Amino acid sequence: MASVLRVGIVGATGYGNYGHHLDTAYDGLSNVEVVAVADPDADGREAAAARTGAQSLYSDYREMLRAENLDLVNVCPRNLTDHAEMVIAAAEVGVRGIMCEKPMAPTLAHADAMLDACQRAGTRMAVAHRRANAYERHGKQLVDEGLIGDVRIIRAHGKADHRSGGQDLMVLGTHMMDSIRYFAGADPVWAFGHVTQDGRDVTSADIRQGDEGIGLIAGNGVQSYYTFANGITATFESVPGYPISDLTATWLGFEVYGTEGVMSLRSSPSGELYVYPHGQWTPEDSHAWERVSIGEWDNHSDGSVRSAQERMLLSNTLIAEELVLAVNEDRDVEAVSNGHDGRAALEMIMAVHESQRLQTRVELPLRNRDNPYDTWLAEAGAVPQ
Repeated sequence: MASVLRVGIVGATGYGNYGHHLDTAYDGLSNVEVVAVADPDADGREAAAARTGAQSLYSDYREMLRAENLDLVNVCPRNLTDHAEMVIAAAEVGVRGIMCEKPMAPTLAHADAMLDACQRAGTRMAVAHRRANAYERHGKQLVDEGLIGDVRIIRAHGKADHRSGGQDLMVLGTHMMDSIRYFAGADPVWAFGHVTQDGRDVTSADIRQGDEGIGLIAGNGVQSYYTFANGITATFESVPGYPISDLTATWLGFEVYGTEGVMSLRSSPSGELYVYPHGQWTPEDSHAWERVSIGEWDNHSDGSVRSAQERMLLSNTLIAEELVLAVNEDRDVEAVSNGHDGRAALEMIMAVHESQRLQTRVELPLRNRDNPYDTWLAEAGAVPQ
């Protein structure tokens, strides 16, 4: 019987907090125990201790890592500024597994350093992408079974809310990029991106600091195109003013177009799955979309409906379960997004901005591992607004 794994939680109240409830991802798991919480904010760490049952509290995560002999660490803050430092520090003390909030890092250079540290230490890593949603897993299974024929095109879209454009691409587009790769079953070989501000191409004057530590961004509109090694193509868009505000959550998602049908996955984290029975749609077509429901995901055992937050917590638990299995079986994280998947999603995001900077399509993996806008400003001798 596997021993109980000791878990440490890293949060930052007021500076990314605990992400999307990653501190409670291990609730209900019998083979793990949350023993410690680190958070610079006293009230925040006390509240996290009450949620998780942790007995040891620290203001500095480094002190927690030195003192607690942890097996697993959750890097929870939504703010990316310290993700790399936190992950590297955890790997260097011999932690066996890390769950990291999305997006993984602000730059590819940071992501490279994180994966290098984990590889040296033999540390497994999971990234909190929506791929853990039961509807995405089931949709992928249906695609692999040939329900919609051979996949040809994947079309993804962000929420296009007040964060439309560069912010949406980074904060929520990371989910879409991970899902695109997951359903394509291959890596992209090149990408083309178009970044706009109020409909015109961005200039160096449009570059600004993004929220949540994501670094420099530009534009309130992005459109991108990807070609994969197996011939599948994909697009992503986030443009202002569309959709209407009360549909933004539903709009977040993607469609998979096959030779024999179309699949639509929407509304993260709750999840919605629809299937259209033909590979092409025309206005006069009388066929209807069929909604596919997963009762055990949507409802509690007593039949009551799970809230969106409850489904998010369930998704986090599925990530935690896979990380625990990977650690105990000494293998890579496979059933959910791992560190390499997290970096690949980030690379697809950065390719959009690098393509805009260079005014051409770019090959993947990218040569430039820095934020493309840092490179742009350095070459222009300018500073962000």
